[in-house]
Amino acid sequence: MFHADRLRKAADNPLPQQQSDPESSEEINGEPEWEVERVLASRLYGKGKTLQYQVAWKGCDPDEEWYPAENFKNAATKLETFHNEYPDAAGPPKRLQQWIRAAAADQFADDDPDDNRAEHDATRRKRHPTRHRA
Repeated sequence: MFHADRLRKAADNPLPQQQSDPESSEEINGEPEWEVERVLASRLYGKGKTLQYQVAWKGCDPDEEWYPAENFKNAATKLETFHNEYPDAAGPPKRLQQWIRAAAADQFADDDPDDNRAEHDATRRKRHPTRHRA
């Protein structure tokens, strides 16, 4: 007899519920491109207030990384769906509608300085007036 913590998974014989290798990525402009399954969260990061997203990639394990909005030009409808479901979340990107139109025309949206800028900031909240008594 031995304790269960001494057991190890065989690298060449995974358990049935373990996910196999992710599907291969497609190359676009020499860069690998993975398909977005769904958008999980958005935030504004740093002093420049860069709009970033956390996403679930199709066929991949969970990813805790945050990516700039400009990386999701080919997933513009996924961003739109996320922001329709969560209107108080940071974003959407200022140029989201241009990205959607470019995708509908089967074109690639050109880079722009506003690609990582949000239409609105989720951190801005209406503040209640502070009452001061003399």
